[in-house]
Amino acid sequence: MSERTRKIESQLKEIVGVEVSELSDPRVHGLVTVTAVRVSPDLAHATVLYSVIDDSPEAEEDAKVGLQSAAGRIQATVGAQTRMRRTPRLRFEPDPMVERTRSIENALREVRDENRQRDN
Repeated sequence: MSERTRKIESQLKEIVGVEVSELSDPRVHGLVTVTAVRVSPDLAHATVLYSVIDDSPEAEEDAKVGLQSAAGRIQATVGAQTRMRRTPRLRFEPDPMVERTRSIENALREVRDENRQRDN
């Protein structure tokens, strides 16, 4: 990955993160954190990875719907705040690393609980 691409991803993460935190949509407000942005090699598309604070499946689905509905407005802000010839089309996806982390935490919790039961 080129230095330019890294800079663009960092800039987009910052802009999109601020915009997401300022959304008044109750499906998103206060529950979503932008964790990363990945741009395509031609800079035409950007995938915004996010995490949801609430663990419920409904909260994650609500956040996805809310973010997709705000994508145009967020994209317009990105266009206004960057000097890119073409504004990347934004797509929002849950960060898979968050789910992996939860799975590992759950597995460790189960092992710890089994050890406690065995020791008692």
